[in-house]
Amino acid sequence: MIIPRLKLSDRITWAVLLWIFLNLLWLRFIDAFIPLWVGTILFTAAAAALIAFGPRPVEAPDDEDEAAVAAKGEGR
Repeated sequence: MIIPRLKLSDRITWAVLLWIFLNLLWLRFIDAFIPLWVGTILFTAAAAALIAFGPRPVEAPDDEDEAAVAAKGEGR
């Protein structure tokens, strides 16, 4: 499975949607055994990790980077 590159706004949107979905699943299937606050803590940490470490878009090189590469090429 290929994970698409996501902008910050996309990562936040997916994190919120997954947080809601997983909490509803927890309420339906696991809440009888483990309280909801445990799931909320787990899913909040997972959402924060998705926002912080999720796949970022590939950044285009800056003009300064291109100039540095050209300067290195001329020095050879």
